[in-house]
Amino acid sequence: MSKASMRIAALTILTTFVQAQDPSYVNYEAPHCHPIRVSADGLRMFTVNSTDHRLTVWSLANPRLPVIMAEIPVGQLPVSVTERNPDEVWVVNNLSDSISVVSLSQRQVTATLRVGDEPADVAFAQGKAFVSVTAEAAIKVYDANSHAPLGTVAVFGKDPRALCVSPNGNSIYALIQRSGNATTIVPGDVAPQPPAPTNPALPPAPITSLIVDANDPTWAQIVNYTMPDNDLVEIDTGSLAITRNVTAIGTNNFDVILNGTGNTAFIANTEARNLVRFEPVLRGHAIDSRITRVTLGSPATVTPIDLNPGINYAQLPNPAALSTALAEPMALVLDESRSEIYIAAHGTDRIGVTDLSGNVLARIDLQGTSATAEKRGPRGLALHPTGAELYVYNRLSKTLTTIDRLSRAVLREQNFQSWDPESDDIAIGRKFLYDAKLAGNGSMSCASCHIDGDIDGLAWDLGDPGGSLEQPPAGQPLPFNLGLGSMHPMKGPMTTQTFKGLDGVGPLHWRGDKPDFQAFNPAFDGLMGGAQLSTADMDRYAAYATKIAYPGNPHQNLDRSLNTSPGPANQQTGFDTFTNTPVSLNLGPITIQATCATCHSMPTGTNGMVTSGQLMMLTQDMKVPHLRNLYRKLGFNKGLNQPSKLGFGLINDGSIDTLDHFLQAPQFDSWPTNRKDDLVEFLRVFDTGTAPLVGYRVVMDAANQNNPAITNDLNLMRTRATAGDIDLIAEGKVNGNYVGFSFDTNTQSWNTDRTGSGPYTQAQLEAQTLQGGATLSFTGVAPGEGTRSALDRDLDGRPDGDDATVQYGNATPGTDTPTIHSNSEPRIGNANFAIVGSGAPANALGFLLHGDSQINQTMFGATLLVDTFAPSPLAGRILRFADPRGEVATVLPLPADPSYIGMTLHFQHAWSDPLSPGGFSASPGMTMTIRP
Repeated sequence: MSKASMRIAALTILTTFVQAQDPSYVNYEAPHCHPIRVSADGLRMFTVNSTDHRLTVWSLANPRLPVIMAEIPVGQLPVSVTERNPDEVWVVNNLSDSISVVSLSQRQVTATLRVGDEPADVAFAQGKAFVSVTAEAAIKVYDANSHAPLGTVAVFGKDPRALCVSPNGNSIYALIQRSGNATTIVPGDVAPQPPAPTNPALPPAPITSLIVDANDPTWAQIVNYTMPDNDLVEIDTGSLAITRNVTAIGTNNFDVILNGTGNTAFIANTEARNLVRFEPVLRGHAIDSRITRVTLGSPATVTPIDLNPGINYAQLPNPAALSTALAEPMALVLDESRSEIYIAAHGTDRIGVTDLSGNVLARIDLQGTSATAEKRGPRGLALHPTGAELYVYNRLSKTLTTIDRLSRAVLREQNFQSWDPESDDIAIGRKFLYDAKLAGNGSMSCASCHIDGDIDGLAWDLGDPGGSLEQPPAGQPLPFNLGLGSMHPMKGPMTTQTFKGLDGVGPLHWRGDKPDFQAFNPAFDGLMGGAQLSTADMDRYAAYATKIAYPGNPHQNLDRSLNTSPGPANQQTGFDTFTNTPVSLNLGPITIQATCATCHSMPTGTNGMVTSGQLMMLTQDMKVPHLRNLYRKLGFNKGLNQPSKLGFGLINDGSIDTLDHFLQAPQFDSWPTNRKDDLVEFLRVFDTGTAPLVGYRVVMDAANQNNPAITNDLNLMRTRATAGDIDLIAEGKVNGNYVGFSFDTNTQSWNTDRTGSGPYTQAQLEAQTLQGGATLSFTGVAPGEGTRSALDRDLDGRPDGDDATVQYGNATPGTDTPTIHSNSEPRIGNANFAIVGSGAPANALGFLLHGDSQINQTMFGATLLVDTFAPSPLAGRILRFADPRGEVATVLPLPADPSYIGMTLHFQHAWSDPLSPGGFSASPGMTMTIRP
């Protein structure tokens, strides 16, 4: 098709999503909670773009053809979104530890609430905002209008995430994700002897601990603490008091919904079978995927429902099970009118449909093939309130699927973001973690235990009585090559380890028995009952898995300094103890003097070596574990008759509950108590490798511009950017156009994303942006990400502002002042490109004017800025109707054809408007030049 024959109204070519190859991108692996919502009036849909840190706003004027209207920068790693009113949505930013309050009419963040470490979800009731703060085990409460803090509800459980509100608004329900299943550990010195190996060539197994049910009276003398196992917390929205805890719902809980009367809750969860001993017995059946129905009577009635009741787990491989399994349910939505529940089976790329009793009525496949590279990964669901549409947020393919829930047919799949900074290694490699179809029966994936690439808070005994001895790593220097023996396959319970921070830490697993990530390939057969991956696929999986980063430690000072008070226990003296105070370690023939840092070397907290079990008085040799996630592993409490959030804690089998108790080992007997206290303080703030200012966000407006707290934050952010902790970026509007800024540490000035604009000093930056009620958002991003995040999103060498559409001329006001903008950059291959108009009368008739030349002419009282009557095939008018909010989005997919590069077009919206003097209102003009 030639340029001359291209008509704007016919630009409907769908194109392949272009993937960036950005080596500067840092993956923190978003733990999505509610990544998709539909507005109460059904006119808008909201999805989070976690890889590019944006809120995507969709028009549902045609519910079967969602159109992206805007991509609005928010905080780092958004995981949930909730509408508060027709112009305001709140976005939960997991890495930024914040809420972004977004004005849809302004298309920007107007306020930021700093809420605490790793928030997950937000819900509104009684004029209050309730925010689940995962790592603090709390629900923070704010006035929804003033944003003033109203209180904190501490919950007794690990990682509260999903929230829902009762129909009358009197109760908030908080779901504990990592609640556990009341299993715990009996230490090896009091546990029964392991059974004899079935391989006659093996020696007796080493003494190991034992995983038990904490409520089993057999172990009452040893397990003399309690495990409440709270899963669902009911909070009174008026008093903020916890009115009930519902227990024993599931091991890992992902989503909760209520029926229309509020008397029944449904929870998507998995139940761990970690009481089952040995890998061959667990093969193909480590978890059960369930929904649990909770009747909220007095008392509550808990009814677990297996989503895969017919699977023959003894048969591996099991093609029949693979074709029907609903594995790892992550999201739920209730169709009250049909008494049906829709379930996002993340592991097997299916939407399950059940009745309210949990009977499976249908399965809707999202994936056309079984190829892992084609995996979708449904992670969020939303229903249209008046139509028949079900929307599916596919986290792994970054696509939106629209389903007709009456016919159960897939209507459409489209990308939910216009640009993706992730490389193929990350985007495709990630899919191997979450693909349950790699199991022989489709029942489980690696993420069944390594949830979102992290831990499940449990221990598993994956030993093999029929296995073989393995040799310890070779080539270790003195003294780490002393006392190492063969590794027995009956290794006993080991706590689940995280995928985060695997790069550069030496051999992997608790015993260092995996020389690299690729050595885990046999688990696809031995544990999951499927086939091992090809070498190329395992390499791709490893490239993703070994590059997941830790977020910053929330207990650390923002400038990474160590506190020197209060005394005598403080972080600085703890660091001195860690690096300089020796302990005596007995290696049989020799005794060595070593400090903590000898083995737990900085910066990761491990030297990557395997050490003799004699050193730490263990029955097996163990690799030196890193220390970067110690603060996330705390919550086990073995105090007499004390409640415990977790059943497992520190060291390989999780048998030590606190750092204080770890330091009661004989090796530390010579240390005074204050020295141990110092060390605990330091370990609590151990650096994760990510500065705590990464994700930190400050919003400035004219009202708070001179607030000392804001000034101090910005001074600190500039100082730490200069020190290399972060790249510092900012976003704001200049003359109506959204502009990105990046702080240049060499010149101490701000560069912009537009040629010929800037650089600005701090004062000039504030003067340029804080006009007419505008805001300016400052964010710390990971080092190396500043250019992409603020100046050049696609890293093509041209600033974003030069790629963007440009407005010209003035609007003709009427009922409102019409505006026009594009939803993204006009690049070839941008299938989501659309022209968006706002400020029209509700449901108004109008036109999208387009052409290749500008004019300035008055017609019907409106100033026309595009020559639609020129003798050009590019000139014309498209009839449009505004929606009830006075907005319209017109999709103009741009072909992936280089011949269009450089083409310049002009657009304007004109509306029939009874409040305009001539009967018509009009937007300014907008010019776009199609880019590569």
